[in-house]
Amino acid sequence: MKTGAIILAAGKGTRYKGIKQDIIFHGKPLWRYAYETTIAVVDKSRTVVVGKDIPGGKTRTGSVLCGLEALPEYTERVIIVESARPMVTEKQIIELLTDTHSSVSFVRPLVNTVIYKDGTYINREELYDLLTPQAFDYKLLLEAYRSGRFNDMTDDTRVMYEYHGIRQYLIETSSNLFKVTYPGDLDIIELIYKSLYIESGGKNE
Repeated sequence: MKTGAIILAAGKGTRYKGIKQDIIFHGKPLWRYAYETTIAVVDKSRTVVVGKDIPGGKTRTGSVLCGLEALPEYTERVIIVESARPMVTEKQIIELLTDTHSSVSFVRPLVNTVIYKDGTYINREELYDLLTPQAFDYKLLLEAYRSGRFNDMTDDTRVMYEYHGIRQYLIETSSNLFKVTYPGDLDIIELIYKSLYIESGGKNE
């Protein structure tokens, strides 16, 4: 199967109060971690870093479309990786790319109690925390994005569902896909980094 990869690294970092993907972490920009892990699986010529190789869009949705259109037309399966989740592993990328579902995402069970703003409680046992990376049938996802129906979506599996009616296949995974959102989140990334890169002898698998 002809695979392609999109690394999203064009965010403005509003909640982080800075361009988080460019923060230097252990000697290199944060975005390089997701990128280097990805190109260990997907050929560099079929990997696009939106925000570095090409400009991003005004929204996440726009950036995903830019990335999709920059990939070779013969691409069959695409994985979308966020640079804000720098500790993704090669094993996780392979797991998504070799999955046969048209829309697949990693998830984690919720650990906190969740309530609506009106104070109504939600049964967390019925919910998942939806994560990235996610992988898709390239042509179906491109068709959905080119439709012009989506302007500011935060999740690509929702695009596939609302346009094609395709429900996402869900895979429970480990806690290393933590997303850097606020400045203090780097402390958590540091702990994951030590586990993946130091305790394992420097190889992120």
